[in-house]
Amino acid sequence: MDLSRRNFLATAALSSASVALSASELSAQMQGMDHTQHRDDAHHGEHAQHNHVKEERPVIPRLPALICKVTSTISIDAAYKMLTDGSDTLDVALHICKSQEDDPTDHSTGLGSLPNSQGEVQLDACCFHGPTRRCAAVSCVPGIRNAALLARTLMNETGYAVLVGSDAQAFALSRGFVKEDLFTDRARKNYTLWKQIASKSPENVVYDPSWPASARKAHFLSASQVDFDLLVHGLEPLAVQAGLSPTSTWRAVYDSLAPASEPLFVSAVDRKGQLSAASTSGGRPWRLPGISSDVATLGAGSFIDPDVGSAGSSGNAEANIRIAGAHTIIENLRMGMSPEEAGMDALRRIARSYNNDMAALRFVEMVYYILRKDGAYASVSLWKGDRTGHVRQFTVIDAQDTRRTEDCVPLFPCGPMNGCALPR
Repeated sequence: MDLSRRNFLATAALSSASVALSASELSAQMQGMDHTQHRDDAHHGEHAQHNHVKEERPVIPRLPALICKVTSTISIDAAYKMLTDGSDTLDVALHICKSQEDDPTDHSTGLGSLPNSQGEVQLDACCFHGPTRRCAAVSCVPGIRNAALLARTLMNETGYAVLVGSDAQAFALSRGFVKEDLFTDRARKNYTLWKQIASKSPENVVYDPSWPASARKAHFLSASQVDFDLLVHGLEPLAVQAGLSPTSTWRAVYDSLAPASEPLFVSAVDRKGQLSAASTSGGRPWRLPGISSDVATLGAGSFIDPDVGSAGSSGNAEANIRIAGAHTIIENLRMGMSPEEAGMDALRRIARSYNNDMAALRFVEMVYYILRKDGAYASVSLWKGDRTGHVRQFTVIDAQDTRRTEDCVPLFPCGPMNGCALPR
């Protein structure tokens, strides 16, 4: 496929109409608009495995309750049984985190995470223990698979809140953790593919949410989800050359073109109203070495007030750190907002921090997961869909004993690749 600057600039020019409206105008005009996209069977199947039973949201909150990003159903069910059996709420959250960190097919955290721009896997994690009002985080940790457990160890055995880099690794080794190579064969092939694509036309191909606002407007971004999907399909031969299997090429190209941070956040509350939460992440793929995510920024990626509730996030770290997103949501709950209202207010603050500029916001994705002390919950997202076009969802399980996948409530009823272009 020809990846010349001319071709990409021509494609990018088509997107100008889709970013002309401000975020506030779109929010007012797009109510009720439903946008769907077709996907090939292999890619759609990857998402369909999480289509759990969907029940109507309860009017009255039910304890105990657990909320998290859509992830392994086996670990969620086991964690909820721990919760109903009386386990500590942090142990419950960490059970799910560890399960995903141990899974080499989950490229967002732990073993198999996609690396930074130098090919090194660096992990972030944090934990909050509501009953004892303690917390801790680790950042940019190399070679230690279970970063969330390391954060708990730091919390339990020291008075420090944050430990980073090689010193965090040394601390882990001194506490019995094992150093290992987290760079799996699949992740290494993804890294090879990313380098191939970036070398073709780095000014226009690689989608990078860390670009300054002026660079975002100048760099490449497809005019629509369909255009982006066509680009992905055209680059799949490069993924084959990198050694990836046919079932992996689609997602590998997406991760190369549009890298996104997708931390795992888990929060649990027991029958007594005791809250805990944990979050773990491999950070945004291909980032500058040493860059920490909002997961390790206590109060941004995750936060708990044991008297109020918990909140966590998945998405663009820099956008979330700007507004201390999780802490903002908890303070909104304290002032009497519902979980959904509290989260939507945080999303509007993110939009305002980008001057409601849709050209900039298309490079930002954010999801918040909110669990109030009484079991009321919500999950809200900046966009209805993610960068692949799938509707944003989350998982919740409560005293009804039914694990449910629900759609997040979006601020913008479309996806970042579409930029909420109005129908003609």
